[in-house]
Amino acid sequence: MASQLAIVTDSMMLWWYELKKTLKPAEYVRLLSRYDLGKKKSNRLLSKTGVMTEGNAVIRPPFYFERGRITLGRNVLINSGCIFLDQAAITIGADTMLGPQVRLCTTTHDLKPETRHSDTRSLPITIGVNVWIGAGTVVLPGVTLGDNSVIGANSVVTSDVPANAVFVGTPARFKKWVDGRDVEV
Repeated sequence: MASQLAIVTDSMMLWWYELKKTLKPAEYVRLLSRYDLGKKKSNRLLSKTGVMTEGNAVIRPPFYFERGRITLGRNVLINSGCIFLDQAAITIGADTMLGPQVRLCTTTHDLKPETRHSDTRSLPITIGVNVWIGAGTVVLPGVTLGDNSVIGANSVVTSDVPANAVFVGTPARFKKWVDGRDVEV
């Protein structure tokens, strides 16, 4: 009897969130981690948080974000464990893939000890079309990743990456061009 009641209560909770006009990011995160929502339902609920999406992103839980200042192009894949600290805008182009545990951080603190806790700055992150970001990568505030670029696993991206380039390491550095050209950056 108790298990049947839990199932009914669980179904009612999901139904209630589907009826709401807006969702807090934390509510969406909780739903995504608790239910197998499917792509359509997940995207419909995601749009209620303020995230702009073309409606066919694949997001594997757990996924965390703070504000909903995110724009997702079509066919974006966000693998499990990704964290978006979206105090500023995060824009991800179509057909982009983020590996597990990718972190996009738009906020940084002042270096001076006396203002470190009070002075924060937020800068947008822009990720182009058809970008592949490897598992465990961290992208820092203000970075732009060009179309078709590839970021190796566990890299820390501290500066802009041109289109069609492979960057790896900590900090991420140019490795080669995806189109095979021999010119250095």
